[in-house]
This record gives sequence, C-alpha cells and structure tokens, in this order.
Amino acid sequence: MSGAAPISLGEPGLLDPEQISLVRRHLNEILASAAFAGSRRTQDFLRLIVGHALDGEIDNLRERMIGAEMFGRPISYDTGSDSVVRVRASEVRKKLAQFYGSANKDQLPVWIELPSGCYVPRFHLQSDGAASSAAAASGASVSGAPWPGAPASSANSHAAASGAPSAIVSAPVTVAASVSVAASPRRLILRWPATGAIGAALLLIFAFVGFRWWNRSSIPPAGIHSIAILPLENLSGSPDQEYFSDGITEELINDLGQISTLRVISLTSSMSYKGTKKKLPEIARELSVDGVVEGGVLHDGNQVRISVQLIDARTDRPVWAQTYVRELNSVLAWQGEVAEAIAEGISIKLMPQEQARLTHKPPLDPAAQDFYLHGLILRGADQCGNAIDDFKRSIALDPGYSQAHSAMASCYGRLGEAGRMPYVEAFTQQKAAALRAIGLDDSNSEAHAELANTAMTLDWDWPAADAEFHRALGLNPNSATSHQKYAFYLVRTGHTKEALAEINRSVDLDPVSDSTFHAEGFIYYFSRQFDQALAAMQTVRGLKINLPDWNFLMGDLYAEKGRYADSIAAFLKSGDGPYSLGHLGNAYARAGRKEDARRTITRIEAQLPKDGVGRYEIALIYAGLGEKDEAFHWLEDAFRAHDVGLVYLQVDPCLDPLRSDPRFTDLLRRVGLSQ
Repeated sequence: MSGAAPISLGEPGLLDPEQISLVRRHLNEILASAAFAGSRRTQDFLRLIVGHALDGEIDNLRERMIGAEMFGRPISYDTGSDSVVRVRASEVRKKLAQFYGSANKDQLPVWIELPSGCYVPRFHLQSDGAASSAAAASGASVSGAPWPGAPASSANSHAAASGAPSAIVSAPVTVAASVSVAASPRRLILRWPATGAIGAALLLIFAFVGFRWWNRSSIPPAGIHSIAILPLENLSGSPDQEYFSDGITEELINDLGQISTLRVISLTSSMSYKGTKKKLPEIARELSVDGVVEGGVLHDGNQVRISVQLIDARTDRPVWAQTYVRELNSVLAWQGEVAEAIAEGISIKLMPQEQARLTHKPPLDPAAQDFYLHGLILRGADQCGNAIDDFKRSIALDPGYSQAHSAMASCYGRLGEAGRMPYVEAFTQQKAAALRAIGLDDSNSEAHAELANTAMTLDWDWPAADAEFHRALGLNPNSATSHQKYAFYLVRTGHTKEALAEINRSVDLDPVSDSTFHAEGFIYYFSRQFDQALAAMQTVRGLKINLPDWNFLMGDLYAEKGRYADSIAAFLKSGDGPYSLGHLGNAYARAGRKEDARRTITRIEAQLPKDGVGRYEIALIYAGLGEKDEAFHWLEDAFRAHDVGLVYLQVDPCLDPLRSDPRFTDLLRRVGLSQ
C-alpha cells in the first residue's frame, strides 16, 4: 500500500461522495463473494459497521451500541459476559482475510479492514502518488498498516483500546480540516462551544438510543410458535470437532422439543442445512417456521463456549442472543437454560413439568459425553454397530447416563428391524437398554418410544406399546421419530386414519427428510392407498432434497397395481437381502413366473442360518404361489422365531390370499392382532 497514508476520520467529510460511492460498491462485492455467502449475520454485521462509518456515526460503533442495534440487547447489557459482538467481529475479520487472500490487490480500488480491538472499519483507497503530507495538513494521525490484517500504529492501537472509536481511511486527501456543512448534510456534526455541551449532547444521544432499544427489546415478538435450530457451527477450525457441535445441536433440539406449545423442526431436516448458502428467510419458508436459532460452538479442552441467537425469520431480525461459557460436565444444564431463555424470549409459558425437566440436569463425566456424542453421529450415519460400541464406552464411564442407554436401545431396534441382527437378540437388548434408561430418568422420551417398539416386536403387547407411545409423545411432542413409530403402530393395528394423521405430523416436523417421506409412502401402502403413495412420491421428487431409495416401495406399489414387470424390475434394484428377495419372489409368483419364485425361495433359505431372517418372506412367496399349507408352515416357523414380519399380519397385502383361512385368524389372535 505504498504511497497511501491512513488518516483518522475525526469528522465526516474526509471522503468525498465519489470515494464513499466507491467504498459502498466494493462492500457489495464483498457481501456477494463466496467468502461471505451463506452467512447472513456476518454480512449484516459488516454492512452495519461500514454504513455507520461512512455516515460519520462513529459513536454507534461502540460494542454496547452494536449489541443493542444488531442483537437486540438492552443498552445497559454486560459486554464482559456477553461476547456476541466480539464473536461476530472475529468472524468478519476471518472472512475478510479469506476474501482478500484470493483477490488481486493491485486491481482493487479500495480495501476494507476491521482492525483488531475495535469495531470501526478502515478504508484503504489506492493512491496515485499523493503524499502523506496531505494527511499531516488535515491533522490526521498517520498509520503504517500496509494491508488489512497488518498491525496498526501504537497511536491507533491506543485509541482503540481506550474505547474512543475513529474511522480510518487510507487515501490521497485533498480536503481541509474544516468541512463545509453542504458537503454532507446527512453526516453533519455540530460543533459545540464547550466540552460540557458536548457531554450533555452525548448523554442525550445515549439516553435516546438506549431508550429506543430498551423499549423495542422489551416488547416480545408476536406469533413465534415454530422454530428450527440450524446446525451449530464448529468454531474450533478442526474437522475433528464436527461431532461435538453436531451432537450439541441434536441435544438442543431434543430439549426444545419438550416444550409442548412450540413446534420444533426435527434433527434430520435441520442438519440438511449444514453448510448451506441459503438465506434465513428462505430456510424458514422451506421449513414453515417463524424463527430460526443459529450459533457456534468452541470446544477447548475442558471448557465450551457456545453462542446462540434466535432470529425472527419473518423480519430477519434478532429476538434473543447469548454467549455461554461452561465446563464440559455442565453442558446439559446449558441446554436447559437455552430452551428456557428462548421460550421466555418469545413469550411462551412453560408448563411446570416442562420447566422441571429442563432445569434438573445432572452433571456428566466429560469423557462419557464425548463417547455419547460420537455415537450420535455414527447412528445418524446408520452405523449402528459402531455407535453401540461408543454408547457402551459412555455407559462404562457414567452408568447413570440415561440418554446413552436410550440411544443404544434405538440402535439395537434398528439392527433388529433391518434384519442385520437376530430378532430376539436385538429386541431383547433394546428392551433392556430402554428399561435401564427409564429407570435412570423416567422423563426420557426416547426411552419410552424404544420400550413401546419392543412391546410390539418382542412381546406383541399392543396395549403396552400404545401406552408407552403416549408417554413418549407427552414428554416430547416434537419428536418426528416418535410420531413416525407411532404411525406404524397404528397402521399395524388397523387404525389407518389415525396412522395417516400421525405420519403427517411427522412430516410436518421433519419436512425435508428423505426418511420421513419414505415412511409416509409405506403408511399409505399399508393403508391400501396406493395411488396416494405414488402421488406422495411424485411430490417428493419435486423437492430439492436427497431422495430415498424408492425401489422396494415402488416394487410393492406396482405389484398391487398389477404392473408385475415394473414391480420385478424395481425389486431387482433394491438389493439381495431377505426382505427384497421375499417381495421379489411374491411378485414373480403373482406374475406367473413360478420357477423364478421357487429359485428365490432357495436363495432365502441359503441365508437363513446367518441371522435367522427370511421365514416370513418365504411365507409371502408361497402365499403368492397359492400354496397355503407351505405358507402357513413358514408363518408358524416365523412365529416360533418371533419374526418381526408378523407385526404386519393384519395389513400386509401380500398375505391377502390367506385371510379367509381359520389358521390365519388363529395366528392373528396369538400375535395379539385379532379384532
């Protein structure tokens, strides 16, 4: 930056209108760049401070004033304990360095810098050889900062530290020290004849601005009844810490989900926006929410710094924000604090039992929590076997960790229902872990949902399952997973209308999740609403989300529509596990390809010794072939093995040829599904 002398703007007018316009154009280029894309709050912060500096409103660039204007803090808030402004300023500096690091500085007419230690931007304008004597003539202080990020002079550093903000410009200056009023009527500064008058004027200004922000922040925003918690940003800079910020996001969603009067978007949909460049209003529209929670997590040793803020997505303005510094063993208590603070900020009254659940959080062993958070990430990636290992390590360190027990129960359930573990073994382990979790914390919603599942799959105790699902949803009415599980309970017991209402609730809470739409398709299928299932799939294809593997469901739907060739083609794409082979064989049989159906039976029988999965599927093929005795032989074998397929006895269309047989009625009774 040779030939340019940074000058302290003690008064407005040191930049002429053309230079101001140049800075504003460059600001727009920065905000539209890849470095700032997808970070609306950071864009707004830079726009705010540059705007105030160009307008000569330097007093508005004190930390307290920025906190009030941008983050809705009361004017008297404690800047020492609340670092929201410092955190956002640090993010701006990082992104400016990223922007200029990839730019050709020789081609830039102006550069913008936010010096460390203050919130007043510095503008560097390209010099055409003008001497710094112009700066001296104007009475401005000279700094040797050659490029954004370089250290400022000691004089300027002292000024920043002393809390006296000043805008800095590096440019050939040709104006005199006194500025004409006509030069910039918007940024007029009146010269008071005495220091006392200046103090009085400043006092009036601070009082007015303070009252304005106190008054605005004291009026709660109306109508925020639904929110989404976006993935908390990992501020450590290390990819190894992603599991921690993602895990804290999941736990915060679970805590807020306990507030019955607030609709909280489920984890899967929220995590789909990780790293997105979409603006907050766009995200809010896609999720149909009034508010969005965003923030960042810095995990450093045994301490965690977490900054969060709630944005009213309809106005794109902050409602509430706070920064917390906690020891690792009290992070759970922090989540309860945040949930309570957000509820208070949007004037939602907590029920006494909700407040008690959010407040009473026992301390945790930090290492146990670490294993637990690792396990959550593995479970989300459908690596349930590895996740169970992490949950076991967590429990070994902290046997009283209820959430680790319930998370482990969910993994055993997934392995059993997917046929990746022998049924009885998986569901027995699932039940034991769920009961242990409930014994440690009866308010653990996930544990009650998992116990409900084992009441269906292991005990065939349908009334107990219904009671546990009601308990789970009473504790966390925003759990899309629990609504989905309950929808399957309802459809399996023949309550199709209620099942459809329940799966719609799950979709409402998880509106951009492929797994939720996949489940919705199967609920329609078992409700015999095949056209609606196909229509739902077409709707999902129009959404900009990751599509699930529809092949298995498509195969079922095509078979029920009599399109057997299409059904067979779909099943051939869905894998060669027992589930796919069973439905493929049934389609072969109904299409008249009996030899292909029998060969499929042979393939399933070869896999049976591995995990004992496939008895129910062989019965489906014999039902399609019309060989009832063989079909009932395999259904009885499935009954003895406690095959999970039997929970669909009442609604599986593939078993329709057997329904008039008294043996079928007897089997329904023994599984607890008789009318």
